[in-house]
Amino acid sequence: MPTLELNFEVYCECGNGLCGNSTEGHNRHSQFIVISPCEKCLNASYEQGLEEGYAECAECEKDNTE
Repeated sequence: MPTLELNFEVYCECGNGLCGNSTEGHNRHSQFIVISPCEKCLNASYEQGLEEGYAECAECEKDNTE
């Protein structure tokens, strides 16, 4: 089976480099790459979800009191 060596850089949507957030591996049939989001985007996503959750909870409480 032919092999291919590929060198590339990985960047997050925000522009941060993800070289430290990616790992490579292989299983029985193929190689793979796992890329994790950068800490900045992960925290922003967490905060957004937290704010949306609180807003939804406040809306439900408002509906229940009417």
